[in-house]
Amino acid sequence: MFFRKAALRPIPRHAIIERHVIDTLESSLDAGDPSLQEALDRGYAELDRRQPVVAEWVSEVLSDTEDELVQSVGYFLAVTLYLCFRDAFPRRLTEVSEEALRMADETLRADEELRAADPREILDSDDVLALRQPAIVAYLQHHVSEALEQGEGEMNLEELDALYRVLLVQIIALSDAVSSPSGEVGPPREMLA
Repeated sequence: MFFRKAALRPIPRHAIIERHVIDTLESSLDAGDPSLQEALDRGYAELDRRQPVVAEWVSEVLSDTEDELVQSVGYFLAVTLYLCFRDAFPRRLTEVSEEALRMADETLRADEELRAADPREILDSDDVLALRQPAIVAYLQHHVSEALEQGEGEMNLEELDALYRVLLVQIIALSDAVSSPSGEVGPPREMLA
């Protein structure tokens, strides 16, 4: 597919999450299981230990969120998105630095601004990211849609939108943190030229 413009960099093939990774994680986290909260708490503790910058980024947004359903969905998704990357790349997921997270945020913001400025643009930034990281973005969108249905019109949409954006940044930052099988981290050098 040809893009007229995009600030979002392509995600290297070695960093793309396959659908089977998500399916395996979802089957291990049964929503009806009383130990789900314990599993999520363990996952968050690991996220905090292995990706402290990402954990702090998400935690700040969740602590500013008053809507309990948005908080709950945000906690669940922040943890499970991390677990998907961990499970897909157990030896190749490196720690996201503050600079890398800031760059992921700025890249998404620049892409959003490019698209907002062009009335002919039909894709949103999350659509472009979904073309680059399809399974994990579909997973995120599915759970956000489910939350909207559960909220039955009572959710704070501004808070949900802010959370959604933070989770998109998390996906970008974690994608960039996956080293290639040869050990290189981040976008390929030719993409930086």
